[in-house]
Amino acid sequence: MLCYDYYYTSNPVIVRVKDPQFKLNSPYNNETNVKTNDVYEKLIDIKNFTYKTNPQPCKEYPAGLLLLIIVASNPSNYENRMVIRNTWGKSVDSTKMVFLLGETDNSTNNNYIKHESKVYGDIVQGSFTDAYRNMTYKHVMGLKWVAHHCPMAKYVLKTDDDVVLNSRRMRRFLAKELSPWGARELIACQVLEHAEAQRTDRSKWKVTTAEYAAHFYPTYCAGWAVLYSQDVITKLLDAAQAAPYFWIDDVHITGVIAQKVGVPRTSLSSLILTQRQAGVLRSLGPKYVGPFVLGPPDLNVARMMQIWKAIPA
Repeated sequence: MLCYDYYYTSNPVIVRVKDPQFKLNSPYNNETNVKTNDVYEKLIDIKNFTYKTNPQPCKEYPAGLLLLIIVASNPSNYENRMVIRNTWGKSVDSTKMVFLLGETDNSTNNNYIKHESKVYGDIVQGSFTDAYRNMTYKHVMGLKWVAHHCPMAKYVLKTDDDVVLNSRRMRRFLAKELSPWGARELIACQVLEHAEAQRTDRSKWKVTTAEYAAHFYPTYCAGWAVLYSQDVITKLLDAAQAAPYFWIDDVHITGVIAQKVGVPRTSLSSLILTQRQAGVLRSLGPKYVGPFVLGPPDLNVARMMQIWKAIPA
């Protein structure tokens, strides 16, 4: 009913998606769930995987949610998580959010995480070391958690913890500009094409030919914000669980694996605020930047707050 209300009562959204590569559901064709063959205790090549903390925010919404947000977060980024909880990540009936974390051997961080989990109930923590080259574990863990614990969400947004989401505009965009009944074959993001595999020692993205043999990566999504439909979650999860591990998660999941399961990527670039536009928004106001649903990545907490405060209510 909430999605229905959004569809028929919210103000029109003037943004558009160019060259959509997905299909929209209707009241007569709204089945997005695809049965998964996923082994719950397996995470790619980890055979005894468990969730150290496993909240259930979707359990009270068996009829469905419009949007689930899964935020990949570094265990030490407590301030980022608090900013998100107090701004665009606030829980509403149509939208739920969880943070994705691995394990840490830092006792101070462990104490923070235990406290956060008890107080906020929004941390999904898996039994793998939270490290830069383990980001694919975190991404696939998020897909696994959605498939098993929140399959009723119509849309799933995977983000990092250093971005700003125009959450009100995003909900209106999904329910009116797309469909409140969900979509099929949807992977929408900042699309990257013809990217070269980095071989030099100067690059933090350096990969060896043993890790990735081809010279170019397939078309993929910048991993800081990816919008999925529920059917794609299951397809990507099953394929990623059976594929060899590759540590650059956005290339692997939204490039190699997405290509393998035959799901194209749709550009959301027209709805993403650039760094320059973010400065204009803060100094001159929203009417000078136009409608957007996502802010730029790589923000510190102060800039996250500044951008959020500049977004109209």
